[in-house]
Amino acid sequence: MRLILLLLLFASLLFARLTPLDMVPADYNATRYPKVKILDSKIVSFSRIDGEKFFGISALAYDKETGILYMLSDRSRLFGFRLEVKKGKITTLKPLFGTRLKDRYGHKYFIKKSDSEGMTLVKVNGQKMLLISFERFPRVVAYDLHGRALASTQMRLTHLPKVLQKPHHYKKKNDMLESVTYTRKYGMITTPEKPLRKRKHGLHGIYNRKGKICDLHEKGGYSITELETLPDGNLLALERDFHLKPALNIYLRLTKIDLSHKHHGVCKTETVLEATSKEGWALDNFEGVTHLGGDLYLMVSDDNDNFFQKTLLVLFQLH
Repeated sequence: MRLILLLLLFASLLFARLTPLDMVPADYNATRYPKVKILDSKIVSFSRIDGEKFFGISALAYDKETGILYMLSDRSRLFGFRLEVKKGKITTLKPLFGTRLKDRYGHKYFIKKSDSEGMTLVKVNGQKMLLISFERFPRVVAYDLHGRALASTQMRLTHLPKVLQKPHHYKKKNDMLESVTYTRKYGMITTPEKPLRKRKHGLHGIYNRKGKICDLHEKGGYSITELETLPDGNLLALERDFHLKPALNIYLRLTKIDLSHKHHGVCKTETVLEATSKEGWALDNFEGVTHLGGDLYLMVSDDNDNFFQKTLLVLFQLH
């Protein structure tokens, strides 16, 4: 009997790591941003999964065919979960595996090459793969669904234009490729977290392997931490900012980017949500977003392996 109780306790510790969180301020006026509705928010906490420490989650990718949610740590750890959403609530997040990213020879990535930040799942010629973008040594690499780099036959898919290949073109080593997505029209798409060093002030480029697709007007100094492809082939940008004085204030913004409407090379954008912790929002360092299907999306925050921060998982509708 004691053994059964211990097993049940272990199972609950392993699987029941979702703590409800009221993210939206009590006095929030939903008519301010009617295109976004926050449905659910949870604090996610695991210690280790298959021996890999669960922390620093910087990106999400969802496989609609299998129901598997992939989470990527910014220290090259890849996790798979069985995700269930019912009646607008995150009901199940069951760990399936945890592993370290590996090169195509099976060698694990270590610190110098491990700053993995953006991720998207694509299916090309019947083969599913994860495209992952990196900082410090800017690149996009294709992996199989268990984190092993694919052979050089995929290089065309992940090739970066020359302007994104050189670290000195970026403002800082931490302002490189936080985001990556994929569209049928443009293929792989990425953007630096901050505008490149020598760009005209206030312009932030969106790129594919051939070069710049368009510019965005940089508004308010936000960083782009992830891009996600919308059902119409346009993009959703997840953006965030921090102000430390007079007190810590975290900013979150969701922006639609219309790739089909450009004026003098600048894409049309629409802010669909803007929130700050000063207004009472329960925010953290949001870095990843993925489309679950229909009008449902999921975003995640990076806890920076810091006791005072949390991994937040937020389910929302986008109209």
